[in-house]
Amino acid sequence: MSGGKHKTADQLLQDAVKLHLSGDLDGAGRLYKSLLKQMPLHPDGLHLSGLAAMQKGELKEAERLIRGAIAASPKAAAYHGNLGTVLISAGRPDQAMECYRRAVELDESYVDGWRNMASLAARTGDHEGSALAYSNVVRLTGGADGGALGYLGLELAVLCDWDNIPMVREAISALPSWRTGKSLPVPPFTLLIHDFSPAEQRRHADEAASFIENRTAPMRHAPQARRPRLRLGYLSEDFHDHATAYLLAEALESHDRSRFEIFAYSYGPEAEGPVRARLKGACDHWVELGRLSDADAAGRIRADGIDILVDLKGHTGMARTGILAARPAPLQVAWLGFPGTFGGSCMDYIIADRFVIPPGAEGDYAEQVVRLPLCYQPNDSRRPRAAAREPKAKWGLPGDAFVVAVFNNSFKINAEAFAVWISVLQAQPDAVLWFVEFHPAATASLRAMAQAVGIDPARLVFAPRLSQAEHLARLSAADLFLDTWPCGGHTTASDALWAGVPLVAWAGRTFASRVAGSLLHALGFDELIAESQGAYYALAQHLAKDRDALAQLRARLWAAGQSSPLFDGKAFTPPLEQAFDTMWATWETGGKPQGFDV
Repeated sequence: MSGGKHKTADQLLQDAVKLHLSGDLDGAGRLYKSLLKQMPLHPDGLHLSGLAAMQKGELKEAERLIRGAIAASPKAAAYHGNLGTVLISAGRPDQAMECYRRAVELDESYVDGWRNMASLAARTGDHEGSALAYSNVVRLTGGADGGALGYLGLELAVLCDWDNIPMVREAISALPSWRTGKSLPVPPFTLLIHDFSPAEQRRHADEAASFIENRTAPMRHAPQARRPRLRLGYLSEDFHDHATAYLLAEALESHDRSRFEIFAYSYGPEAEGPVRARLKGACDHWVELGRLSDADAAGRIRADGIDILVDLKGHTGMARTGILAARPAPLQVAWLGFPGTFGGSCMDYIIADRFVIPPGAEGDYAEQVVRLPLCYQPNDSRRPRAAAREPKAKWGLPGDAFVVAVFNNSFKINAEAFAVWISVLQAQPDAVLWFVEFHPAATASLRAMAQAVGIDPARLVFAPRLSQAEHLARLSAADLFLDTWPCGGHTTASDALWAGVPLVAWAGRTFASRVAGSLLHALGFDELIAESQGAYYALAQHLAKDRDALAQLRARLWAAGQSSPLFDGKAFTPPLEQAFDTMWATWETGGKPQGFDV
């Protein structure tokens, strides 16, 4: 825009910002350059041109420009904060954290600085620092930032610091809609630690999804006849050494490639490994989306002509929900990654079963419910497991102890379930609780609570995290597995059952609380499913006391694990393909998505 040389610096800045906000980064960049020719040390010009460069992926240029802005105006908190965001994108989290700290030192009320600090602290394992930073966001926004509220609750749960979680829940319940302009929506994943009803979960999921959809123009699609090979796209951040990948591998390998053309769209780490190699081998096309914007990623999926896009993330960490909001495929399906509704209008179907979403519960889901005949969760028959029980002493356990395993993530532990576990220790002097150690503060908190009720803290044993093969082997040393509630075990529940360890599930109202129950139901062990705290308590106490009954259960479970289709990925895939066939048959004839049971 050559006419820029006739305008003042202020006029150039105003015009550039308008283009920047409209999404015309190239046009804005040209005007910023014109401004900086007139005034090379213009702080806002340097800062905003740096932001434009960052949005275009030009990180070195973005860093140079924003550092120039800081040199020109060293006390501008936002400049330091946005430099931190550039450094995050460049893979330099330690330097980014220094920037965020400097930003809030300069301006204690700089909300974005606290928010970014909290997010980065959580990603780097500093959950105490994250909780503190989120509490500052909550304070500064008067509790109107649903994201900060939700993540504050989650970070406190990671630390097993439960005192303030009820207040967080109440504040979430009281939030007005983001459409009022008085709040921001709550991330649906953070709701799973609270005993919200499925209807409440849907309300918040609708809020979160519509917040994203409101900023994205969806692509349009017209019904068309099925091609010889239906194009399935699987979208995820987890195509690496991750729980989702462990579950998915054999089912993906088992697709009928004469009828389905398989695309994997990965936006997570590109680290190679045996699980990733298996997934790549199961696909006709492997596409890395990590370096693309949401809009460009959606454009790539649309250009590939994907018929059914299967999202494996939902609202879990690092999800790229903006891709789904753009609707790059005519049919979009939620499966496996997130135990609940996506909300909004951009997802057509959710893959479930009759246990996780019982008949009559369809209204709690924005999607049409498709139920597979056995269980919605796939498994991999090629996963290793111990041929015989591992000796307890090998894994740091007392050799003569009765070992109660609780290997779910610490954020899933709460006072209601912990009270039952402690009661087992009180009734059985030889019992120990066996956890995976997720954070030293959580370990200290749980041990302190045990000691407060007269339990020797040494009876809480914390194990290090191991590779999947080692983890599955050591699990066999446990005598009993007790699930968490209201967010239960998913892959961890499969792991326990695959290792032959009897599991007691506490099935609640929500999808997240019913996965372990679904697995047990599929195996024929409904007697291990409790539907209240009282029933969970009674069942845990009974099995801890009656060791003969427990031994018989274990023998039955091992036999079932050898023969059940639950653990056979090859058997899982044909019903899934039948579901995709039915979805497409409805679409190609112009019908609206309708739920069905396979």
